[in-house]
Amino acid sequence: MRRYQSFTRSALVVITVMAISACASVKETNYQTSADCGTKLSQPQTIKLDLVAQLIDEGSYYSALAHLENDNSGSPRALWLMAEAQRKTGMLSEAYDVYRELSLTCMTAYGHAGMAKILATRGDLEISHQHMLKARRLAPTNADIRNDYGFILLAMQDFKAAQREFMTSLQLQPGHPVALRNMIMSLILDGDSRTAMRMAENNDIQETEFKSLIEKANHFAEPAVAKRAVIN
Repeated sequence: MRRYQSFTRSALVVITVMAISACASVKETNYQTSADCGTKLSQPQTIKLDLVAQLIDEGSYYSALAHLENDNSGSPRALWLMAEAQRKTGMLSEAYDVYRELSLTCMTAYGHAGMAKILATRGDLEISHQHMLKARRLAPTNADIRNDYGFILLAMQDFKAAQREFMTSLQLQPGHPVALRNMIMSLILDGDSRTAMRMAENNDIQETEFKSLIEKANHFAEPAVAKRAVIN
């Protein structure tokens, strides 16, 4: 614990009530889904979508989009993968339209969550909150959606409510990397540096990364910047 205190004391003094982005340095866990609205896919189609999902996990978003060109499977999973890859490559308008289409399938929660992320990047937190809240209500046990909803609450400076969402995410998926770091940052912003340091130590977050979390919080000290925070 003491090894953190030398560099946190001065940094925490300058942290004010603010909104922050999710940890960009941590790979985002993908929403897990097995439902495909009853669509019967052929074995080659299933293999292709599995490949696309792997490419997205690896960060090969353009390659994933290439594999999805001319997809005629009618699969909600294919729609979701396409929207994810488009969002990751900055094709926000295109991704928003696909997420909206996805929201009309059995993967409604994922559609609303995707729209919420894009709205958040544009600074429209109020409408983003509405979509993410709907996603949360539709999929209350999805750790990723709970984490993302917590982020929206954090951006709206509702630290206590955000912490409840992060803790729920961590209990649903122990060790969830993004929720863990968001929880630590929310504790720092809420003035509870002692708990934040203890949580970092208990989860093997090293001094360098802990300092980086503080710097990320400082970076979003200005509300105008916070509203443009991207959910990664």
